[in-house]
Amino acid sequence: MRHFTNLLRGVCAALSLAVSMGASAAWPERPVTLVAPYPAGGNADAMARLVAQELSTRIGQPVIVENKPGAGGMLGSQHVVRAKPDGYTFLLGALSNVLNEFMYRQKPFDLRKDLVPVAQVASIPNYFAAAPSAKLQSLADLIREAKARPGKLTCATSGVGTSGHLACEMLKQRTGVDIVIVPYKGGAPAITDVLGGHATFLAINEVLPYIRDKRLTGLAVTSARRSPMVPELPPASDTILGFDLVSWYGVFAPTGTPPDIVAKVSAAVAASLKTKENADKLALLGASAVGSSPAEFAEFVKLELDRWEKLIKPLNIALD
Repeated sequence: MRHFTNLLRGVCAALSLAVSMGASAAWPERPVTLVAPYPAGGNADAMARLVAQELSTRIGQPVIVENKPGAGGMLGSQHVVRAKPDGYTFLLGALSNVLNEFMYRQKPFDLRKDLVPVAQVASIPNYFAAAPSAKLQSLADLIREAKARPGKLTCATSGVGTSGHLACEMLKQRTGVDIVIVPYKGGAPAITDVLGGHATFLAINEVLPYIRDKRLTGLAVTSARRSPMVPELPPASDTILGFDLVSWYGVFAPTGTPPDIVAKVSAAVAASLKTKENADKLALLGASAVGSSPAEFAEFVKLELDRWEKLIKPLNIALD
C-alpha cells in the first residue's frame, strides 16, 4: 500500500511538472501587467511605459502598465507579491524597495523572499534643486540658510521611503540642519509646490528637465561624481564628504514565477536597452541604461541591501 501511495505521489508530481512546463512553454497567451507603484507622470511611470512598449514588441502580447501608488512604492509592490506567479504580473521596482526593508518595522512582505529580480533597467541620480525665487545657488547656500533658519526650510520628496526622502534625511544627519521633509504622492506634485514657493527645495530625479530649462536652480547631484547629463552641476560630495546616492529601476516578479519566463523577460528587457533610441529616451530622463541577467540583478540587489542596511540604521528612520 505504501509503495502504491509513493508511486501515486510520483505520478502526480510528474503530471504537475508537465502541466507547469506546458503552461510556461505557451507563455504568453494573454496580456501581461507591469505594475508601476508610483503615480502617472513621473520618471518611474515613464520608465515603466518604455519597458512595457519594448517588452510587448518582443513577446507578442500587450504589456499593460498599471499605476498603484502609495507608501513609497509599498502598495504596488505588495500587489505584485500577492499576484499569481504565472508570468503575467511584474513589478517595476526601484531603490525604494531596498530602502523600505529597513524603514518599516512591520513589513507586509520580504524583498529577499517574496520577489525575484528579473533585470535592472536603469540607474539615475537625484538632484537637489530649488526655485529661483529661493535665491539659492549651491548646496552650501542651502545648508547656511537652513542653519540660519532652523525648522523653516522644507524638502519636498516624491514619497515616504523614496531615494529623495533618504537624500534629505542624509542631508539632515550629516550636516546637523533642521529641515522639514514633506512627502508627496509622486514627483510631479512635489515639483509643482516648489515652483509655486510652497516648499523650499527638493531632492527628486524628475527635476532634470526643469534644471536644464532654468525653471529650477540645480544645487547638486546626489551621485559621488558629476553626472554626464548635467556636467556643470557639482556632486553633493563636494560639500558633504562621502555623500553618494544613486537610484535605480528594475523589473521584479513574484517568487515562484517559472525561471524560463523570468529569463525570457530579462533577455527582452536587456535587448531593448541596447538600442540607441531607448538609450536616448532614458538620457532625457537623466538615466543610464543598464540591462542585466536575473543572476546579475539578484547580486546587485543583495549588495544594495547590505549597503543600505548599514547606512539607514544610524538614521533611525521609521515610516510606521
